[in-house]
Amino acid sequence: MPPKPNLNQYDVVVLGAGFAGSLQAMILAKQGMRVSIIDRDEHPRFAIGESSTPAADFMLEHLVERYQLDELRPLTRFGSWRESKPELACGCKRGFSYFWQGDEDGFKASGDHRNELLVSASESRAVADTQWYRADVDRYFLDVARTSGVSTWVNTVVDSIAHVADHHWQLSLTSDHRSETLQTSFIVDATGGNRLLLRKLQVKDATETLLTHSSATFSHFDNVRSLSEWLDQRGAKQSDYPFVAEDSAVHHLFADGWMWNLGFENGRTSVGFVFDESQNTHSQPRARQHDLNAVIAERPVLRELLGDARLASFPGRVLQTDRLQRLASVAAGSDWAALPFTAGFIDPLHSTGIAHSISGVQRLSQILLAESGASRHSLLQMYSDALRSELRLIDKLVWGCYVGLRDFRLFTAWSMIYFALATTFEHDFDAFSGKDPSMGFLAADQPRVTQCVSSLTSKLSSLIQQDALKTDHEIDAFIAEIRQSIAPLNRVGLFTPPIPNMYHRTAAK
Repeated sequence: MPPKPNLNQYDVVVLGAGFAGSLQAMILAKQGMRVSIIDRDEHPRFAIGESSTPAADFMLEHLVERYQLDELRPLTRFGSWRESKPELACGCKRGFSYFWQGDEDGFKASGDHRNELLVSASESRAVADTQWYRADVDRYFLDVARTSGVSTWVNTVVDSIAHVADHHWQLSLTSDHRSETLQTSFIVDATGGNRLLLRKLQVKDATETLLTHSSATFSHFDNVRSLSEWLDQRGAKQSDYPFVAEDSAVHHLFADGWMWNLGFENGRTSVGFVFDESQNTHSQPRARQHDLNAVIAERPVLRELLGDARLASFPGRVLQTDRLQRLASVAAGSDWAALPFTAGFIDPLHSTGIAHSISGVQRLSQILLAESGASRHSLLQMYSDALRSELRLIDKLVWGCYVGLRDFRLFTAWSMIYFALATTFEHDFDAFSGKDPSMGFLAADQPRVTQCVSSLTSKLSSLIQQDALKTDHEIDAFIAEIRQSIAPLNRVGLFTPPIPNMYHRTAAK
Protein backbone atom coordinates (compact mmCIF):
# COMPACT_ATOMS: atom_id res chain seq x y z
CA MET A 1 0.00 0.00 0.00
CA PRO A 2 1.28 3.52 -0.74
CA PRO A 3 2.19 5.60 2.30
CA LYS A 4 -0.52 7.88 3.67
CA PRO A 5 -0.04 11.54 2.74
CA ASN A 6 1.07 13.93 5.46
CA LEU A 7 -2.07 15.87 6.43
CA ASN A 8 0.03 19.02 6.79
CA GLN A 9 1.86 18.64 3.47
CA TYR A 10 0.76 21.16 0.82
CA ASP A 11 1.60 22.06 -2.74
CA VAL A 12 1.18 25.75 -1.96
CA VAL A 13 0.86 27.74 1.27
CA VAL A 14 -0.59 31.24 0.99
CA LEU A 15 0.33 33.70 3.74
CA GLY A 16 -2.49 36.22 4.22
CA ALA A 17 -6.27 35.87 3.90
CA GLY A 18 -7.19 39.14 2.23
CA PHE A 19 -9.24 38.87 -0.96
CA ALA A 20 -6.16 38.39 -3.17
CA GLY A 21 -4.63 35.62 -1.08
CA SER A 22 -7.98 33.84 -0.87
CA LEU A 23 -8.54 34.24 -4.61
CA GLN A 24 -5.12 32.79 -5.33
CA ALA A 25 -5.73 29.85 -3.01
CA MET A 26 -9.20 28.99 -4.33
CA ILE A 27 -8.02 28.97 -7.96
CA LEU A 28 -5.19 26.53 -7.21
CA ALA A 29 -7.41 24.33 -5.02
CA LYS A 30 -10.14 24.12 -7.68
CA GLN A 31 -7.47 22.81 -10.07
CA GLY A 32 -6.56 19.97 -7.72
CA MET A 33 -3.68 21.38 -5.69
CA ARG A 34 -3.41 20.94 -1.92
CA VAL A 35 -3.48 24.53 -0.65
CA SER A 36 -3.47 26.17 2.75
CA ILE A 37 -4.02 29.78 3.87
CA ILE A 38 -2.47 31.11 7.08
CA ASP A 39 -3.48 34.42 8.67
CA ARG A 40 -2.65 35.93 12.04
CA ASP A 41 -6.14 37.51 12.32
CA GLU A 42 -9.71 36.62 11.39
CA HIS A 43 -12.60 38.22 9.51
CA PRO A 44 -14.39 40.58 9.52
CA ARG A 45 -11.69 43.21 9.72
CA PHE A 46 -11.07 46.71 8.44
CA ALA A 47 -9.07 47.15 5.24
CA ILE A 48 -8.42 50.02 2.84
CA GLY A 49 -8.19 49.44 -0.90
CA GLU A 50 -11.87 49.63 -1.70
CA SER A 51 -12.28 51.01 -5.21
CA SER A 52 -12.62 48.72 -8.20
CA THR A 53 -12.07 49.64 -11.87
CA PRO A 54 -13.11 48.28 -15.29
CA ALA A 55 -9.79 46.40 -15.51
CA ALA A 56 -10.47 44.70 -12.17
CA ASP A 57 -13.92 43.63 -13.36
CA PHE A 58 -12.61 42.33 -16.69
CA MET A 59 -9.88 40.28 -15.03
CA LEU A 60 -12.11 38.91 -12.29
CA GLU A 61 -14.68 37.92 -14.91
CA HIS A 62 -11.93 36.18 -16.89
CA LEU A 63 -10.85 34.22 -13.80
CA VAL A 64 -14.46 33.27 -13.06
CA GLU A 65 -14.85 31.82 -16.57
CA ARG A 66 -11.47 30.13 -16.75
CA TYR A 67 -11.51 28.48 -13.33
CA GLN A 68 -15.28 28.04 -12.76
CA LEU A 69 -15.43 30.46 -9.84
CA ASP A 70 -19.20 30.71 -10.04
CA GLU A 71 -19.54 32.03 -6.49
CA LEU A 72 -17.66 35.19 -7.56
CA ARG A 73 -19.53 35.83 -10.81
CA PRO A 74 -22.03 38.33 -9.31
CA LEU A 75 -19.19 40.50 -8.01
CA THR A 76 -18.04 41.54 -11.48
CA ARG A 77 -20.79 44.19 -11.88
CA PHE A 78 -22.65 46.44 -9.46
CA GLY A 79 -26.08 45.37 -10.73
CA SER A 80 -25.52 41.62 -10.42
CA TRP A 81 -23.78 42.09 -7.06
CA ARG A 82 -26.75 43.96 -5.57
CA GLU A 83 -29.23 41.48 -7.02
CA SER A 84 -27.46 38.24 -6.08
CA LYS A 85 -25.35 39.16 -3.04
CA PRO A 86 -27.14 42.02 -1.22
CA GLU A 87 -25.70 40.81 2.09
CA LEU A 88 -22.22 41.85 0.89
CA ALA A 89 -21.96 45.62 1.17
CA CYS A 90 -20.65 47.51 -1.84
CA GLY A 91 -21.08 50.85 -3.55
CA CYS A 92 -21.70 51.95 -7.12
CA LYS A 93 -18.71 53.28 -9.04
CA ARG A 94 -19.52 54.74 -12.44
CA GLY A 95 -16.08 56.36 -12.72
CA PHE A 96 -13.79 58.98 -11.19
CA SER A 97 -14.65 62.52 -10.10
CA TYR A 98 -12.28 65.32 -9.06
CA PHE A 99 -13.14 68.67 -7.49
CA TRP A 100 -10.49 71.36 -7.15
CA GLN A 101 -10.71 72.98 -3.72
CA GLY A 102 -7.86 75.41 -4.36
CA ASP A 103 -9.83 78.64 -4.24
CA GLU A 104 -9.97 80.53 -0.97
CA ASP A 105 -13.47 79.22 -0.18
CA GLY A 106 -12.93 75.82 -1.75
CA PHE A 107 -14.54 74.52 -4.95
CA LYS A 108 -15.92 77.19 -7.26
CA ALA A 109 -18.34 76.07 -9.98
CA SER A 110 -18.18 77.47 -13.51
CA GLY A 111 -19.94 76.88 -16.81
CA ASP A 112 -16.80 75.46 -18.43
CA HIS A 113 -16.13 73.02 -15.54
CA ARG A 114 -12.61 74.34 -15.12
CA ASN A 115 -12.49 73.16 -11.50
CA GLU A 116 -13.99 69.69 -11.93
CA LEU A 117 -13.22 66.52 -13.88
CA LEU A 118 -15.52 63.51 -14.27
CA VAL A 119 -14.41 60.41 -16.17
CA SER A 120 -17.05 57.76 -16.75
CA ALA A 121 -16.23 54.08 -17.17
CA SER A 122 -19.73 52.63 -17.56
CA GLU A 123 -23.03 53.62 -19.09
CA SER A 124 -25.34 52.59 -16.24
CA ARG A 125 -25.47 51.49 -12.61
CA ALA A 126 -26.33 47.96 -13.74
CA VAL A 127 -22.92 47.44 -15.38
CA ALA A 128 -20.96 49.81 -13.14
CA ASP A 129 -17.83 48.98 -11.19
CA THR A 130 -17.99 48.72 -7.42
CA GLN A 131 -16.65 50.08 -4.17
CA TRP A 132 -15.72 47.04 -2.06
CA TYR A 133 -16.72 47.06 1.61
CA ARG A 134 -13.71 44.98 2.48
CA ALA A 135 -14.94 43.68 5.84
CA ASP A 136 -17.69 41.80 3.96
CA VAL A 137 -15.86 41.07 0.73
CA ASP A 138 -12.65 39.67 2.19
CA ARG A 139 -14.62 37.40 4.51
CA TYR A 140 -16.67 36.13 1.56
CA PHE A 141 -13.58 35.38 -0.52
CA LEU A 142 -12.13 33.35 2.36
CA ASP A 143 -15.43 31.47 2.79
CA VAL A 144 -15.39 30.57 -0.92
CA ALA A 145 -11.77 29.44 -0.60
CA ARG A 146 -12.79 27.11 2.27
CA THR A 147 -15.62 25.57 0.27
CA SER A 148 -13.18 25.13 -2.63
CA GLY A 149 -11.06 22.82 -0.49
CA VAL A 150 -8.51 25.25 0.90
CA SER A 151 -7.26 24.45 4.41
CA THR A 152 -7.47 27.65 6.47
CA TRP A 153 -5.53 28.63 9.57
CA VAL A 154 -6.82 31.89 11.08
CA ASN A 155 -5.77 33.50 14.35
CA THR A 156 -2.54 31.68 13.68
CA VAL A 157 0.98 32.93 14.33
CA VAL A 158 3.81 31.80 12.05
CA ASP A 159 6.64 31.21 14.51
CA SER A 160 9.25 30.27 11.94
CA ILE A 161 9.75 29.63 8.23
CA ALA A 162 12.59 27.29 7.29
CA HIS A 163 13.80 26.90 3.71
CA VAL A 164 14.98 23.30 4.07
CA ALA A 165 15.84 22.84 0.39
CA ASP A 166 14.66 24.03 -3.01
CA HIS A 167 10.87 23.48 -3.12
CA HIS A 168 10.88 22.35 0.49
CA TRP A 169 9.62 24.79 3.11
CA GLN A 170 8.73 24.05 6.71
CA LEU A 171 6.53 26.40 8.73
CA SER A 172 6.03 26.24 12.50
CA LEU A 173 2.69 27.63 13.66
CA THR A 174 0.86 28.38 16.86
CA SER A 175 -2.91 28.17 16.61
CA ASP A 176 -5.34 27.98 19.54
CA HIS A 177 -2.34 27.51 21.83
CA ARG A 178 -1.33 24.41 19.81
CA SER A 179 1.86 24.01 17.83
CA GLU A 180 1.66 22.70 14.27
CA THR A 181 4.18 22.10 11.50
CA LEU A 182 3.34 22.55 7.81
CA GLN A 183 5.44 21.56 4.82
CA THR A 184 5.03 22.93 1.32
CA SER A 185 6.72 23.14 -2.05
CA PHE A 186 5.77 26.76 -2.71
CA ILE A 187 4.86 29.87 -0.67
CA VAL A 188 2.82 32.87 -1.83
CA ASP A 189 3.26 35.99 0.30
CA ALA A 190 -0.07 37.84 0.35
CA THR A 191 0.52 39.64 3.66
CA GLY A 192 0.69 43.14 2.14
CA GLY A 193 2.63 45.65 4.22
CA ASN A 194 3.52 42.98 6.78
CA ARG A 195 5.68 41.26 4.10
CA LEU A 196 6.08 38.16 6.26
CA LEU A 197 8.04 36.01 3.81
CA LEU A 198 9.96 38.92 2.29
CA ARG A 199 11.22 39.88 5.73
CA LYS A 200 12.18 36.27 6.44
CA LEU A 201 14.14 36.16 3.19
CA GLN A 202 15.68 39.57 3.98
CA VAL A 203 14.65 40.94 0.60
CA LYS A 204 16.20 44.35 0.17
CA ASP A 205 13.84 47.32 0.38
CA ALA A 206 13.88 49.72 -2.57
CA THR A 207 11.28 52.23 -1.37
CA GLU A 208 13.69 55.16 -1.39
CA THR A 209 13.98 54.89 -5.18
CA LEU A 210 10.32 55.86 -5.61
CA LEU A 211 9.23 59.39 -6.52
CA THR A 212 5.89 59.53 -4.71
CA HIS A 213 5.95 60.34 -1.00
CA SER A 214 2.60 60.46 0.80
CA SER A 215 0.87 59.46 4.02
CA ALA A 216 -2.80 59.04 4.91
CA THR A 217 -5.36 59.22 7.69
CA PHE A 218 -8.75 57.56 7.16
CA SER A 219 -11.77 55.71 8.51
CA HIS A 220 -15.44 54.97 7.81
CA PHE A 221 -18.22 57.43 8.64
CA ASP A 222 -22.01 57.39 8.89
CA ASN A 223 -24.42 60.19 7.93
CA VAL A 224 -22.12 61.88 5.42
CA ARG A 225 -23.84 64.72 3.59
CA SER A 226 -25.08 64.24 0.01
CA LEU A 227 -22.40 65.40 -2.42
CA SER A 228 -25.00 66.30 -5.06
CA GLU A 229 -26.78 68.54 -2.58
CA TRP A 230 -23.51 70.27 -1.73
CA LEU A 231 -22.68 70.74 -5.42
CA ASP A 232 -26.12 72.23 -6.03
CA GLN A 233 -25.48 74.79 -3.32
CA ARG A 234 -22.16 75.58 -4.96
CA GLY A 235 -23.88 76.18 -8.31
CA ALA A 236 -22.39 73.21 -10.17
CA LYS A 237 -24.01 72.39 -13.51
CA GLN A 238 -24.67 68.73 -12.71
CA SER A 239 -26.85 68.25 -15.81
CA ASP A 240 -23.56 68.02 -17.74
CA TYR A 241 -22.23 65.22 -15.50
CA PRO A 242 -21.96 61.73 -17.01
CA PHE A 243 -23.17 60.21 -13.73
CA VAL A 244 -24.48 61.16 -10.30
CA ALA A 245 -21.44 62.49 -8.46
CA GLU A 246 -21.77 60.09 -5.52
CA ASP A 247 -21.60 57.10 -7.89
CA SER A 248 -17.85 57.47 -8.27
CA ALA A 249 -14.53 57.50 -6.53
CA VAL A 250 -14.71 61.11 -5.35
CA HIS A 251 -11.49 63.13 -5.01
CA HIS A 252 -11.36 66.58 -3.39
CA LEU A 253 -8.04 68.17 -4.37
CA PHE A 254 -6.04 70.64 -2.27
CA ALA A 255 -2.59 72.14 -2.74
CA ASP A 256 -1.15 69.88 -0.04
CA GLY A 257 -3.06 66.65 -0.65
CA TRP A 258 -6.47 65.21 -1.40
CA MET A 259 -9.48 63.63 0.27
CA TRP A 260 -11.26 60.51 -0.98
CA ASN A 261 -14.95 59.82 -0.48
CA LEU A 262 -16.36 56.36 -1.34
CA GLY A 263 -20.00 55.59 -0.60
CA PHE A 264 -21.43 52.15 0.21
CA GLU A 265 -25.02 50.98 -0.10
CA ASN A 266 -25.12 50.19 3.64
CA GLY A 267 -24.97 53.93 4.40
CA ARG A 268 -21.29 53.99 5.29
CA THR A 269 -18.75 56.23 3.59
CA SER A 270 -15.01 55.68 3.40
CA VAL A 271 -13.24 59.00 3.98
CA GLY A 272 -9.51 59.57 3.94
CA PHE A 273 -7.05 62.40 3.49
CA VAL A 274 -3.74 61.76 1.75
CA PHE A 275 -0.92 64.22 2.45
CA ASP A 276 1.76 65.15 -0.06
CA GLU A 277 4.94 64.60 1.94
CA SER A 278 7.33 65.97 -0.69
CA GLN A 279 7.69 69.33 1.11
CA ASN A 280 7.48 68.01 4.68
CA THR A 281 10.65 68.85 6.63
CA HIS A 282 9.39 67.28 9.84
CA SER A 283 10.73 63.84 10.80
CA GLN A 284 7.17 62.61 11.39
CA PRO A 285 4.71 62.12 8.48
CA ARG A 286 1.97 64.72 8.34
CA ALA A 287 -0.68 62.03 8.78
CA ARG A 288 0.86 61.28 12.17
CA GLN A 289 0.80 64.95 13.06
CA HIS A 290 -2.85 65.53 12.01
CA ASP A 291 -5.44 62.76 12.17
CA LEU A 292 -8.55 62.94 9.98
CA ASN A 293 -10.67 64.68 12.62
CA ALA A 294 -8.04 67.42 12.88
CA VAL A 295 -7.83 67.76 9.09
CA ILE A 296 -11.59 68.20 8.88
CA ALA A 297 -11.64 70.68 11.76
CA GLU A 298 -8.92 72.79 10.11
CA ARG A 299 -10.67 73.07 6.71
CA PRO A 300 -14.07 74.78 6.56
CA VAL A 301 -14.89 73.22 3.19
CA LEU A 302 -14.46 69.72 4.62
CA ARG A 303 -16.72 70.52 7.55
CA GLU A 304 -19.25 71.75 5.02
CA LEU A 305 -18.83 68.67 2.79
CA LEU A 306 -19.18 66.11 5.56
CA GLY A 307 -21.99 67.84 7.41
CA ASP A 308 -23.07 65.92 10.51
CA ALA A 309 -20.97 62.85 9.71
CA ARG A 310 -19.95 60.70 12.65
CA LEU A 311 -17.34 58.00 13.00
CA ALA A 312 -18.79 54.58 12.20
CA SER A 313 -18.87 51.94 14.94
CA PHE A 314 -16.63 49.76 12.75
CA PRO A 315 -13.67 50.28 12.80
CA GLY A 316 -14.59 52.88 15.42
CA ARG A 317 -11.31 54.75 15.19
CA VAL A 318 -9.27 56.92 12.84
CA LEU A 319 -6.16 55.32 11.36
CA GLN A 320 -2.91 57.12 10.53
CA THR A 321 -0.03 55.86 8.41
CA ASP A 322 3.66 56.43 7.93
CA ARG A 323 4.87 56.66 4.35
CA LEU A 324 2.41 54.78 2.14
CA GLN A 325 4.94 53.75 -0.48
CA ARG A 326 6.93 50.52 -0.40
CA LEU A 327 8.86 48.52 -2.99
CA ALA A 328 10.74 45.23 -2.71
CA SER A 329 13.88 44.66 -4.76
CA VAL A 330 12.60 41.24 -5.87
CA ALA A 331 9.09 39.74 -5.92
CA ALA A 332 9.64 36.02 -6.63
CA GLY A 333 12.16 33.17 -6.50
CA SER A 334 12.25 29.59 -7.72
CA ASP A 335 9.77 28.39 -5.08
CA TRP A 336 8.06 31.52 -3.77
CA ALA A 337 6.28 34.64 -5.00
CA ALA A 338 4.76 37.81 -3.59
CA LEU A 339 1.45 39.16 -4.82
CA PRO A 340 1.53 42.78 -6.07
CA PHE A 341 0.28 44.39 -2.84
CA THR A 342 3.10 42.68 -0.94
CA ALA A 343 5.77 43.42 -3.54
CA GLY A 344 4.94 47.11 -3.33
CA PHE A 345 2.37 49.85 -3.09
CA ILE A 346 2.30 53.42 -4.34
CA ASP A 347 -0.83 55.38 -3.46
CA PRO A 348 -4.65 55.15 -3.57
CA LEU A 349 -4.97 58.04 -6.05
CA HIS A 350 -5.72 56.01 -9.19
CA SER A 351 -7.49 53.07 -7.51
CA THR A 352 -4.94 50.62 -8.90
CA GLY A 353 -4.75 48.28 -5.89
CA ILE A 354 -7.62 45.83 -6.53
CA ALA A 355 -6.94 45.56 -10.26
CA HIS A 356 -3.19 45.12 -9.80
CA SER A 357 -3.77 42.40 -7.19
CA ILE A 358 -6.14 40.49 -9.48
CA SER A 359 -3.67 40.89 -12.34
CA GLY A 360 -0.94 39.31 -10.20
CA VAL A 361 -3.20 36.42 -9.19
CA GLN A 362 -4.15 35.83 -12.82
CA ARG A 363 -0.52 35.63 -13.98
CA LEU A 364 0.79 33.66 -11.02
CA SER A 365 -2.03 31.11 -11.37
CA GLN A 366 -1.08 30.45 -14.99
CA ILE A 367 2.56 29.96 -14.03
CA LEU A 368 1.90 27.62 -11.09
CA LEU A 369 -0.67 25.51 -12.92
CA ALA A 370 1.10 25.20 -16.25
CA GLU A 371 4.80 25.12 -15.57
CA SER A 372 7.38 23.36 -13.42
CA GLY A 373 11.16 23.16 -13.13
CA ALA A 374 13.39 25.52 -15.07
CA SER A 375 10.57 26.94 -17.20
CA ARG A 376 8.62 27.91 -14.09
CA HIS A 377 11.70 29.54 -12.58
CA SER A 378 12.19 31.64 -15.71
CA LEU A 379 8.53 32.74 -15.75
CA LEU A 380 8.66 33.61 -12.04
CA GLN A 381 11.67 35.82 -12.71
CA MET A 382 9.70 37.54 -15.47
CA TYR A 383 6.77 37.90 -13.07
CA SER A 384 9.03 39.51 -10.46
CA ASP A 385 10.53 41.94 -12.96
CA ALA A 386 7.09 42.80 -14.33
CA LEU A 387 5.61 43.64 -10.92
CA ARG A 388 8.44 45.98 -10.12
CA SER A 389 8.19 47.68 -13.53
CA GLU A 390 4.44 48.12 -13.06
CA LEU A 391 4.88 49.64 -9.62
CA ARG A 392 7.49 52.05 -10.95
CA LEU A 393 5.12 53.04 -13.75
CA ILE A 394 2.27 53.67 -11.26
CA ASP A 395 4.74 55.70 -9.19
CA LYS A 396 5.35 58.07 -12.11
CA LEU A 397 1.64 58.36 -12.90
CA VAL A 398 0.83 59.29 -9.30
CA TRP A 399 3.85 61.53 -8.68
CA GLY A 400 2.98 63.78 -11.61
CA CYS A 401 -0.54 64.24 -10.25
CA TYR A 402 0.88 65.38 -6.90
CA VAL A 403 2.97 67.92 -8.78
CA GLY A 404 -0.26 68.94 -10.51
CA LEU A 405 -1.93 69.83 -7.23
CA ARG A 406 -0.42 73.29 -7.68
CA ASP A 407 -2.65 73.90 -10.73
CA PHE A 408 -5.78 71.92 -11.65
CA ARG A 409 -5.06 72.20 -15.39
CA LEU A 410 -1.75 70.42 -14.85
CA PHE A 411 -3.38 67.78 -12.63
CA THR A 412 -6.07 67.12 -15.23
CA ALA A 413 -3.56 66.81 -18.06
CA TRP A 414 -1.25 64.45 -16.17
CA SER A 415 -4.19 62.27 -15.11
CA MET A 416 -4.96 61.78 -18.80
CA ILE A 417 -1.77 59.70 -19.03
CA TYR A 418 -3.22 57.26 -16.50
CA PHE A 419 -6.56 57.09 -18.31
CA ALA A 420 -4.78 56.52 -21.63
CA LEU A 421 -2.81 53.61 -20.17
CA ALA A 422 -5.78 52.17 -18.28
CA THR A 423 -7.98 52.14 -21.36
CA THR A 424 -5.15 50.73 -23.50
CA PHE A 425 -4.73 47.86 -21.04
CA GLU A 426 -8.50 47.28 -20.87
CA HIS A 427 -8.84 47.08 -24.64
CA ASP A 428 -5.78 44.81 -25.02
CA PHE A 429 -6.88 42.49 -22.22
CA ASP A 430 -10.33 42.27 -23.74
CA ALA A 431 -8.86 41.52 -27.18
CA PHE A 432 -6.61 38.73 -25.92
CA SER A 433 -9.12 37.45 -23.32
CA GLY A 434 -6.39 37.47 -20.72
CA LYS A 435 -4.56 34.55 -22.35
CA ASP A 436 -1.12 36.13 -22.26
CA PRO A 437 0.50 35.67 -18.81
CA SER A 438 3.20 38.20 -19.71
CA MET A 439 0.71 41.04 -20.40
CA GLY A 440 1.84 43.89 -18.21
CA PHE A 441 -0.60 45.75 -15.98
CA LEU A 442 -1.41 49.18 -17.43
CA ALA A 443 0.50 48.13 -20.55
CA ALA A 444 3.78 48.39 -18.62
CA ASP A 445 5.32 45.69 -20.84
CA GLN A 446 5.02 47.90 -23.93
CA PRO A 447 8.21 49.91 -24.63
CA ARG A 448 6.24 52.75 -26.23
CA VAL A 449 4.33 53.15 -22.96
CA THR A 450 7.31 53.13 -20.60
CA GLN A 451 9.33 55.38 -22.89
CA CYS A 452 6.48 57.87 -23.19
CA VAL A 453 5.86 58.06 -19.44
CA SER A 454 9.57 58.17 -18.57
CA SER A 455 10.17 60.96 -21.07
CA LEU A 456 7.29 63.05 -19.72
CA THR A 457 8.39 62.39 -16.14
CA SER A 458 11.91 63.58 -16.90
CA LYS A 459 10.54 66.68 -18.60
CA LEU A 460 8.26 67.49 -15.66
CA SER A 461 11.09 66.98 -13.19
CA SER A 462 13.30 69.33 -15.21
CA LEU A 463 10.57 71.98 -15.37
CA ILE A 464 10.11 71.81 -11.60
CA GLN A 465 13.84 72.22 -10.99
CA GLN A 466 13.86 75.22 -13.32
CA ASP A 467 10.73 76.60 -11.62
CA ALA A 468 9.33 76.83 -15.15
CA LEU A 469 5.63 76.15 -14.54
CA LYS A 470 4.60 79.51 -13.12
CA THR A 471 2.81 81.11 -16.05
CA ASP A 472 -0.23 80.10 -18.08
CA HIS A 473 1.95 79.95 -21.19
CA GLU A 474 4.42 77.51 -19.60
CA ILE A 475 1.67 75.27 -18.27
CA ASP A 476 -0.21 75.31 -21.58
CA ALA A 477 2.96 74.39 -23.47
CA PHE A 478 3.62 71.39 -21.25
CA ILE A 479 -0.01 70.27 -21.45
CA ALA A 480 0.27 70.38 -25.24
CA GLU A 481 3.37 68.16 -25.01
CA ILE A 482 1.50 65.64 -22.85
CA ARG A 483 -1.39 65.59 -25.30
CA GLN A 484 0.91 65.02 -28.26
CA SER A 485 2.97 62.36 -26.48
CA ILE A 486 0.02 60.16 -25.51
CA ALA A 487 -1.81 60.56 -28.84
CA PRO A 488 -0.84 57.02 -30.03
CA LEU A 489 -2.33 55.61 -26.79
CA ASN A 490 -5.43 57.80 -26.76
CA ARG A 491 -8.28 55.55 -27.94
CA VAL A 492 -11.14 57.27 -26.14
CA GLY A 493 -10.98 60.97 -27.01
CA LEU A 494 -9.01 62.23 -24.04
CA PHE A 495 -8.40 66.00 -24.09
CA THR A 496 -11.32 66.52 -26.51
CA PRO A 497 -14.63 65.77 -24.76
CA PRO A 498 -17.74 67.52 -26.18
CA ILE A 499 -18.27 69.12 -22.77
CA PRO A 500 -15.02 70.34 -21.13
CA ASN A 501 -13.69 67.92 -18.50
CA MET A 502 -16.78 65.64 -18.81
CA TYR A 503 -15.99 62.17 -20.22
CA HIS A 504 -19.11 60.09 -20.79
CA ARG A 505 -17.56 56.77 -21.88
CA THR A 506 -13.98 55.54 -21.68
CA ALA A 507 -13.74 51.86 -20.67
CA ALA A 508 -13.69 48.93 -23.09
CA LYS A 509 -17.09 47.25 -23.47
